[in-house]
Amino acid sequence: MRKMDKEEYENSFMKSSAFLDKAEKIHKKAYKIANDNRKVEINNYWKRANYFWLFQASVYAGYFYSITVENDKYFCKNPEIIVGVTCLGFLTAFAWYLSNKGSKQWLESWENHIYELEEDITGPLYKTTTNEKTWSVSKINELVSLFSVIVWIILGVKTVQIFFGYPLAFVAYFLAIALIVSVFYFFGKGLVKPKKIQWFRIGED
Repeated sequence: MRKMDKEEYENSFMKSSAFLDKAEKIHKKAYKIANDNRKVEINNYWKRANYFWLFQASVYAGYFYSITVENDKYFCKNPEIIVGVTCLGFLTAFAWYLSNKGSKQWLESWENHIYELEEDITGPLYKTTTNEKTWSVSKINELVSLFSVIVWIILGVKTVQIFFGYPLAFVAYFLAIALIVSVFYFFGKGLVKPKKIQWFRIGED
């Protein structure tokens, strides 16, 4: 992947030096596609958020349903399973947080296209606002997911302390957390790379 300067960007979508007779049409088409994809990304962002909200609510319900309190003492039929539930809660909360960041980056990518392409089509519409500063809904959602990550870490530590209490259990718990983070970090990133596409003709050897 290489950097593209402003002149190259304009030649690709606005001036279209390769197709001078179609430059205006390409410009308008690029703007429309960017606008449509922005709408799709916004829609997908909240679909993903609802999916993870539902998952988190289910795991929280499972966690608190499995634990009972009698005479200020905590009881659980299967302490090992409840620790597994906290790891699942952390996994889904962490996945939610990273998905929020990824969705936001794609949304901003299409918004940046609109920002560059809009001038000769609608005027500076996206560049003009009545709010100097306001709350960011996506940032708040991202903070909620980060808060949920922290809550599951704390719940996990508390659970291990109550039902196990020996150092090896804490080591195993934090190793599980580290494994989850490592898997997401090393295998969860997607890079935009050039594709070498191989085509085949059906019915011919």
